[in-house]
Amino acid sequence: MLADAIAAERFRLSRDRASLFWGFAFAPLITMAFSIAMDMFARAVLHRTIPGETTDLANRAMGAVAGASGPFTALFLLIGAAAIFAGDYRWETWRLITPRNSRVNLLAAKLIVFAEVAAWSLLLTALTAVVAGLFGAMANHARLVGPPAGPAFISQYAGVALVTWLEVLLVGALGALIGVVTRSTMGAVIAGLVVVFVQSTLAATMQAATWKSLLIPAFAGRVLKTFVISPPEARTDAGQAGLALVFLLAWLVVLAGGAVALFRRQDLTKE
Repeated sequence: MLADAIAAERFRLSRDRASLFWGFAFAPLITMAFSIAMDMFARAVLHRTIPGETTDLANRAMGAVAGASGPFTALFLLIGAAAIFAGDYRWETWRLITPRNSRVNLLAAKLIVFAEVAAWSLLLTALTAVVAGLFGAMANHARLVGPPAGPAFISQYAGVALVTWLEVLLVGALGALIGVVTRSTMGAVIAGLVVVFVQSTLAATMQAATWKSLLIPAFAGRVLKTFVISPPEARTDAGQAGLALVFLLAWLVVLAGGAVALFRRQDLTKE
């Protein structure tokens, strides 16, 4: 029954092209367009190139993926999450769907589909960063170079992508919980953005990695990414990184589990 719910949710989201675009494609595309525009502006103003300039496409892609969990991207991810998790409240279609499957399966399917689309969005983020980097290299006659880490870059990129994906899943689970509580797409976006902005601001003020600071998802993600991209001989804080991972997973379980638990007890006679 869960497989049926996932297939149905995939089909419904595929038909909602506006939510797909604004929630999962707009941020990478507008970031690419802005980067290209800045390169064109700089080239038009300076009328010259910087001798010896190089472009590292691999690290550019990794940097774009690492930043894909920030407040700007989170705003659009929350739009997508609100459409997935709170759209049925808006259109009052829950009473038509719930008799056909269990509530746990229905909400679990939404969480799984969000995770899938979020992964594709991160891939698009990396690709658009590479495209923007190629355009900048051509406009500035920069030489393409490989990552300084060499073959180790693959594991670094995979680690950063997984941590960012986990952070994005937290945004989706937050949107699911708020969407279930408020029964509103706008409420899920606005309240979710406030939470993301506050915890991102708090993370920016943190310096020392203590268990209290690691409870802030943005700070825990930063610690994990720093650990992943550091050379093996420089990784002296494995315990902190492990604790950060545990806290991120715990937040995911709490938010997603809370959404499912509340949804199971919710009165849907009007939705």
